[in-house]
Amino acid sequence: MTEARYDGLLLDHDGVIVTLCSQQVLRAATTDAFVDAGVSNPTPDDVDTIMIRVRDDDLCAVADRYRVDPDQLWQYREQRTEQALRRETRAGRKAPYEDVACLEHVEVPTGIVSNNQARIVEFVLQAHGLQEYVETIRAREPTRESLREKKPEPRYLEAAAADLDCSNPLYVGDSESDVVAGQRAGFDTVLLRREHNATRKLEVEPTVEVESLQAVLELL
Repeated sequence: MTEARYDGLLLDHDGVIVTLCSQQVLRAATTDAFVDAGVSNPTPDDVDTIMIRVRDDDLCAVADRYRVDPDQLWQYREQRTEQALRRETRAGRKAPYEDVACLEHVEVPTGIVSNNQARIVEFVLQAHGLQEYVETIRAREPTRESLREKKPEPRYLEAAAADLDCSNPLYVGDSESDVVAGQRAGFDTVLLRREHNATRKLEVEPTVEVESLQAVLELL
């Protein structure tokens, strides 16, 4: 890890700040999106393909199989996912991790960098009173174009760092794509181990691994 003090903190959202939504809920929302597009019997594999970690070429391939417009299918998917995540948040099933309260002690500019929709991130933070902890949010717009911009591409990280006017931020994520995005941006990376990724093996090596946000604060 570099010796220089970090002048900013960038955090992933889902799996770092707030709990993940169950795959059952996301799968149901994605299935409903197919129905909205006029597809009543999508295969389980095709539902999973556009449920999470979606690539534009895979979306287009799925849409082509059912002879539907990929932009329209994606619009329905984004709408249904947003509705589901709002419900899960209101019901308290998508909630902050207990250690998130320690962010009030962070003394450097802080931002969120997420592959989730920006409108969802903003809603979740506001619903749980967490917006005061961050000064910027960089996340996806509900468009196909955003699929080419999301992590592991470094675009959102670089934009967030520019928003905060920091040149040496520390980036905290919970996945391999987070680590790769941080490395591509030239930032030190922290892999935060929580229950959902406790034993996950990565093909890349983060700067450091920790098991809590309190441990992140000790690095700043």
